[in-house]
Amino acid sequence: MDMMNEPNIVIDIGYTAPKLQKVLVVDDEPALQTLIHDTLEGEYRLASAYNGRQGIEMATNMKPDVILMDMMMPDLGGYEAIRVLHSNASTKDIPVIVMTAKDFDDSMVVDIKREPNVAGFLTKPFRPKGLREIIRAALDKSKPPA
Repeated sequence: MDMMNEPNIVIDIGYTAPKLQKVLVVDDEPALQTLIHDTLEGEYRLASAYNGRQGIEMATNMKPDVILMDMMMPDLGGYEAIRVLHSNASTKDIPVIVMTAKDFDDSMVVDIKREPNVAGFLTKPFRPKGLREIIRAALDKSKPPA
């Protein structure tokens, strides 16, 4: 029997895979990028940027649903990147979750949290559960009311 001449049969069972929300991770530490990807894989569509400039470019092109932004990076730091993202009409409404290991003084933390697009603040190291919770909270806040 010649299998090459057999017709392909497709059965539509009416299943549509859920559309995963997009998370852009902007951090210059490959180990942390890997940890975040391993933690969130399967729950979100993930993309990585390794400095602020690359993060801005990727956010502009891919329009993620949320951005995880490290503060201390080479080239362009997170705080500057957050301000650039907010000044751009196409990225200003994307919620940003700030990640930092640096102990900022209280006034700097207040300034960062005042930025209109900052939806949360995560201190490294963080637990996977805390990461998931802060992302869910930021995504819930960014949804328009029904």
